[in-house]
Amino acid sequence: MWKRTTAIIAAMFVAVLALPAPTTAQVTPPRARLLHRDEMTPANPFPGVYSTRIYTDTVWITIVTMAAGARSAQHNHPDEQTMLFRTGQVKAFVGGETFNVGPGDILIIPSYIPHHFEALQDAAWTEVHGPGFNNGPKWQ
Repeated sequence: MWKRTTAIIAAMFVAVLALPAPTTAQVTPPRARLLHRDEMTPANPFPGVYSTRIYTDTVWITIVTMAAGARSAQHNHPDEQTMLFRTGQVKAFVGGETFNVGPGDILIIPSYIPHHFEALQDAAWTEVHGPGFNNGPKWQ
């Protein structure tokens, strides 16, 4: 039995040695970029809602304006959404909660949580959509 086990281990060792040596893949690190708002893609996702969006290596940034009385449809997505409100007043429906948000407020919507918005006044905000669930260590 011992000779057989030793022979199997020796055969496995020889098989591993026969594998090709791993190569080091060339990784190109991201580079800094200077962008201008004119380079952002315009959209009109819902009546009275206008946005421009630009994609980076790990997130996308959207600048949104919403006319008073406009509403977005309920939706969700795999990325976390962080919103910084600059002007106006908006009612945000997030999961089972309702938030009245305005200038200076920051609203964070977790991944996959259904949400929609209604502008109580003409409003503008900036959104950053992250890469989704992030279970890594947080900055202290």
